[in-house]
Amino acid sequence: MPQTIRAGSHGPDVILCQTSLTRHGYPCTADGIFGTGTAAKVRAFQAANKLTADGIVGPATWDRLLASSSTNTGIAAPAPLPPVIARAHYLGHAIWGDPWRLFLFGIRAPSRDANTFDDTLGCAYVDDDGLWCVHYWPGTTDPGTYWLQNPLDAAGCAILVAGQYLDTWSIDKHAGQYEALCQRAGKVSVYRDATGDQKLHLDPDTIITGYFGINIHAATRTEGQTSTVVGKWSAGCQVHASAAGFAHMMELARMQVEKTGRTTFSYTLMDHW
Repeated sequence: MPQTIRAGSHGPDVILCQTSLTRHGYPCTADGIFGTGTAAKVRAFQAANKLTADGIVGPATWDRLLASSSTNTGIAAPAPLPPVIARAHYLGHAIWGDPWRLFLFGIRAPSRDANTFDDTLGCAYVDDDGLWCVHYWPGTTDPGTYWLQNPLDAAGCAILVAGQYLDTWSIDKHAGQYEALCQRAGKVSVYRDATGDQKLHLDPDTIITGYFGINIHAATRTEGQTSTVVGKWSAGCQVHASAAGFAHMMELARMQVEKTGRTTFSYTLMDHW
């Protein structure tokens, strides 16, 4: 049984509490800090479950939070997290359930052959009703052959390192042309591939961190079109293959700003599992 926690607590037991609250329909940012927002969600959960609504997570509250079945308690079983959110949590990444705070993600395919849109870009978020919504779009998380063979940097072409980058992107003009999610607010880590061939080389010895213009943008913005060859579309950016997917992502991004006032965006890149 986890320890008793309350306002001011922090650590893995707080993360377990926060993720459990989200599973039960009380969206909570899983940051490991028991602040006023978490306390309010705990009290609401306790009241709904006929517990003392004191905001203290002791044995009785833990029993209800960690319940996986309604057979004996009469309490509805917690709704499962979307698989991509569960995977991110398993990998140790931060997850959150704040309404309309986007969880943007990429899933990198196992193939190391360049130039194909064989990866997945996506977005998960909690809507106004407290329900998880997840969207998946075709894309690439890797550079195309052209830039692998003609890198912009002498050290080699950039390939984003799988991981989580918090509050790193904002809406701005990609290459000065159209609004996309641009790396303006934080650093990322990239491999440098200087081999000059058509394979993606993820050599950990080449990793560097900084501002590299790793934007999340579109290969095509022509309605109804989907690109099939990466080519020059990516020199390391995260690129949508379809105009529809990119448009949908930008619609959701603007919705986040409108609904929450949050103008920066986080992105989590995971290997396919």
